[in-house]
Amino acid sequence: MSEPTRTKVGPRGRVTVPVALQRAVGLTEGAEVILRALRPGVVIVETPQAIKDRIRAGIPPTAETETFDAVSDVRTLRDVDATRFSHLGTSREFPNQPASGAGPPNPDDLSEEHESEPRNPPRP
Repeated sequence: MSEPTRTKVGPRGRVTVPVALQRAVGLTEGAEVILRALRPGVVIVETPQAIKDRIRAGIPPTAETETFDAVSDVRTLRDVDATRFSHLGTSREFPNQPASGAGPPNPDDLSEEHESEPRNPPRP
C-alpha cells in the first residue's frame, strides 16, 4: 500500500486523511467510511464495500452455485432442521403438553394414585 502518514485530530475531533493515502485506498470526496475501535488507540477505517468483500472472502461458496446466497442457505438449514426434528411430534403421555415436555401435566391425565393426595394440603 502506502507508507504510514502522520496526521492530527483537529477541531471537533476531525481527522484529515492525507491525499496520498486517499488515492492509495481509492477514497474520493464524499465517500462513506465506517470507523471501528479495535482497541485503545487503534481505529479501523473501512468502506462499506471493503467490509462486504472481507466478509464474502471468509464465506466459502456453495457446491451447487459457486456463489454465496444467504437466503437460500438459511432456507436449506431450516428445512434440514425441520426434517431432523419432525420425528419428535407431540407427547403421547400428555396430549396437551408441548413436545419439549415443558409445562405442567394435565390433572385429568394423572394416575389415580396422585388423585388421592389433596391438591392443597393444609399448612402446619
